[in-house]
Amino acid sequence: MVLWIQWWKMVWELRPAFARETTFLWFTLCLVGLTVRPDLRGVTSIIRALGLKEVFYDRLLNFFHSKAVLVDLLACRRFSFLL
Repeated sequence: MVLWIQWWKMVWELRPAFARETTFLWFTLCLVGLTVRPDLRGVTSIIRALGLKEVFYDRLLNFFHSKAVLVDLLACRRFSFLL
């Protein structure tokens, strides 16, 4: 559990890079899925690793095209927690 708490603290530092809370939560869901997935089959592996229903596949794909992700800010903040 200690590892996940540290993981969350680092992810939370990226919150300002998202215009909406919902978008940040989708981002977090993607990161969790990427962290625990057993295979490398893209969005499908995230869905499978988290045990999500099929209906979330399209919603997860839509996240990757969201205008609420402030890409420039995300790029600036992604390593700031390492400094």
